[in-house]
Amino acid sequence: MRRLRQAFTLVEVLIALTLLGLLTAMLFTSFNAIVRAWESGRTAIDATNHADYLLEQLSAALRSAYFPGSGEKYGLIFTDDGDDPRSHDLIEWTKVGAALVGEDADFANVPHRVRVTVTEPDAPFPGGFTVRAWRQDLQLDAFDPDRDTIELSLSPKVIGLNCRLLDPDSARTADDELNWIDEWTKTNTLPTALELTLWMEPAEKDAEPIEAKRIIELPMGALSQNPSLASSANETSKRGTSTSVGGGRRPNRPGAGNAASGGQDLFRPGNGNGQAPDGTPPTPGGGNTRPGSRPGRPNIEDTGNGLFRPGR
Repeated sequence: MRRLRQAFTLVEVLIALTLLGLLTAMLFTSFNAIVRAWESGRTAIDATNHADYLLEQLSAALRSAYFPGSGEKYGLIFTDDGDDPRSHDLIEWTKVGAALVGEDADFANVPHRVRVTVTEPDAPFPGGFTVRAWRQDLQLDAFDPDRDTIELSLSPKVIGLNCRLLDPDSARTADDELNWIDEWTKTNTLPTALELTLWMEPAEKDAEPIEAKRIIELPMGALSQNPSLASSANETSKRGTSTSVGGGRRPNRPGAGNAASGGQDLFRPGNGNGQAPDGTPPTPGGGNTRPGSRPGRPNIEDTGNGLFRPGR
């Protein structure tokens, strides 16, 4: 009687190894896809958080734009660099408050200039979204912000910045859409609104950049475009009343109106008589800001403590 075989043949072993290899490859491919998707999601969330933080800081900084009633050297300077995800637009204006510079900046609560743009990395500087800031007044004649200030990178993840400004001469198109422009020649004034777009590094190498966009209103924009309102606002404020940018007088009490927004539709700049260019009456606002007066410390959320320490 022949003895029964109790071992696998070579062919059976090879088939088993092949099946085990295929199963391992399938499991690895699935696991790798899950890990990549998780990494991409985490990168996208991180980039979105960076963009949201920067846009919050920019919103607070632009809304606290300082304008004393005469626009010379206090207006906004804008340099356009295209509108693609790699554009590096530059914006410079005067503001008060800690936004973009931090609470411990020596000049946080006095008028100071800020300049924001996007720069390419240049070791050891990380590049990305960068800020320069300096005191507006009491500077030496030889002061040069490019030489005498520190360029601070707030987020190296930003690869592009595009800015569009609301046209001060024609805020709306014939289709009643907001009329954005890509240049600002009235550098002794402020726009009433800006549209800012940030592009962040993509989650994957060949993916599209992550885009974040926001429209920001500037409370002092309408006043800067009609400086004659500043003197009347100052005169009426001495008598215990305040004048909205759109015209008219009202009691100086909290919540009586929004002098910052001009007491009118922000996107329909006033003509000094309380009406928009198309003759529509001003719309009521909210808040109690006095136009034309020297702004104090703005009530903004500060998430940038210690971001800017010039000269240290």
